[in-house]
Amino acid sequence: MTTINSRSAALLTTGLLLVFGCTSTRILSEYDPEKISWVSIDGGDFLVGDTFFGSNDDALPVHRVKVDDFEISRFETSFEQFDAWARENGLPIPMVEEFPRGRIAVADVSWAEALAFCRAKGGRLPSEVEWEYAAAGGELKQLYAGTSDTLSLGLYANFQDTSGGLALPVGSLQPNVFGLYDMSGNVAEWIGDYYQSYPEDGETPILADTSVFDLRIIRGGSKWTDRAALSTYWRTGTLSHVRTPTVGFRCARD
Repeated sequence: MTTINSRSAALLTTGLLLVFGCTSTRILSEYDPEKISWVSIDGGDFLVGDTFFGSNDDALPVHRVKVDDFEISRFETSFEQFDAWARENGLPIPMVEEFPRGRIAVADVSWAEALAFCRAKGGRLPSEVEWEYAAAGGELKQLYAGTSDTLSLGLYANFQDTSGGLALPVGSLQPNVFGLYDMSGNVAEWIGDYYQSYPEDGETPILADTSVFDLRIIRGGSKWTDRAALSTYWRTGTLSHVRTPTVGFRCARD
């Protein structure tokens, strides 16, 4: 388990690459199909929403929140992790025609299945604020997970321009400043809650009751989406029972 705060994260990026070398070397030491690699994130004050262009109505108004400390999984959940859990619990295996599977990011799972997996691992799905804070590098507030430079986006994200329509093994590209992989691109990620709309700055957001309100949020964009949907503020709503080759998840915990 690694602890990183957003103030020091930017200084660590270069050092991480120098110490660990290529991404594949890091993966061999950190990825374990039998357990989740947790990263501890120090909370802080954070501006949620489209602070970059002020043009995405779904991500406005920008509002300040206090983020508590939390932990989030370094990698998106892989097929081999989800498959093993599903077999143990007598659940259907997603995308049975998909080959290879292994460390490829899992997809074609519903919100409820994603939540059940995370609970079995001692966690939950991340809240929307937690996800955005972690993806954007906390107070650094990067446009994409790992960079604000569109020209370098392909180093961090597997998306429409680079993927050829295929998901990658988790952690194949460079991590963001918290050491989190694939938060932009590869597969979009289920969020544990859904805000019907953003509050004005200083107001308390009204969190929809997920037991009766079936819309959920997915974040991060996927292998099939364009640059805009990879933005750390970008929100997409979908029904909780939807299964698609573009949506997977990662877990969080207090």
